[in-house]
Amino acid sequence: MIDILTNFEELEKYVKNSELPYREAVIDYYKGLGENHGFTVRKDSSVIRYGINLGKIDLIWLEPNIVFTIEFGNLDEILKHLWCVLEFSPNLAVLLLSSKSGCKAPDVVKLIKNSSVLEKMSKRFLVLDLTEKEVLYDKTD
Repeated sequence: MIDILTNFEELEKYVKNSELPYREAVIDYYKGLGENHGFTVRKDSSVIRYGINLGKIDLIWLEPNIVFTIEFGNLDEILKHLWCVLEFSPNLAVLLLSSKSGCKAPDVVKLIKNSSVLEKMSKRFLVLDLTEKEVLYDKTD
């Protein structure tokens, strides 16, 4: 599954040929990828726990229970996403980041590795740097 999620060449080709803005094209690529594998996908799904809307997850593949979050803002923004991911507790959380953004992808990886709050979930993260086309964190094996 990881090989499918990390095919940067196909992602780049899709984004380049898309008329959507970059962020939306990336989400659309993973949406189509999930559908092509027969998964039910949901875009912009709210995470509601305890009667409280905790925010939205950019994309979910329901059957394998994989969530995708894309963030190019600052670290505060990715923290919101991480909270939603923790509450949703997927089998795999794919963080789509950019090393050139304000959230500093290596800092997010450091947070995943060292945070006691993220400890139980840390083996279920896949962090991709879309700018450098590399896997920054994969402890799913």
